[in-house]
Amino acid sequence: MMKIAAICLWCSVLAAQTATYNLGKDFSLENNPNLPWQYGYSLTNSLAPDQFRLDQFAETSGVMGFWHPAKNTGPGPGYYPYVAFNTANQSRTNATNGWAVRAHEIAMEASNTGQYSLVRFVAPRAGTYKIVARFEGAHFGLSSTDVHVLHNATSLFEAEINGYGGDPAFHAIEGSNPAASYSGSVPLAAGDTVTFAVGYGRNKTHYSDTTSLSAEITLLP
Repeated sequence: MMKIAAICLWCSVLAAQTATYNLGKDFSLENNPNLPWQYGYSLTNSLAPDQFRLDQFAETSGVMGFWHPAKNTGPGPGYYPYVAFNTANQSRTNATNGWAVRAHEIAMEASNTGQYSLVRFVAPRAGTYKIVARFEGAHFGLSSTDVHVLHNATSLFEAEINGYGGDPAFHAIEGSNPAASYSGSVPLAAGDTVTFAVGYGRNKTHYSDTTSLSAEITLLP
């Protein structure tokens, strides 16, 4: 009986422990879905959950890794929207030196037809989760995007990015709203989704729109 009681107590301790999911630390260029994380895009210019599609092609040959909707060697259908990742332990620029992201940070860009770049978290079990996210304009041409955090179909946060808010070693911080942050605790059922989205902004073009994302989600005890 004592052994059973000890096991039950240990199970209770495990159930009460926090679990932390960090997008940058967990990121994979091999698997999609990758445990609770999914990298993708919207089929149309809509953030409705049924519009989410998984990226199918990973590009790993360049200085940045990319997830794309389909295999494509250059800009065009299948290239956008993308989810990129800096695999290095320091900030660096992309191959054309147009934008920069910090170490192990995500970069996202919508398509020119309004499809969103999306990263989605699927709750592995029910509980209250603390969500912390930060979006930064990453393009030296000054990003102009709309950014969002959603719980299933419900908006938790939305903002506009206008400017450069990344590593100042590469470009001066500039613009009317170069960065935007969200923090909140949200009850999630198992299988609920938290979606981080980057769109093409009010000007309805994705040119010079690369926007970085750092995100961490913690299951509270």
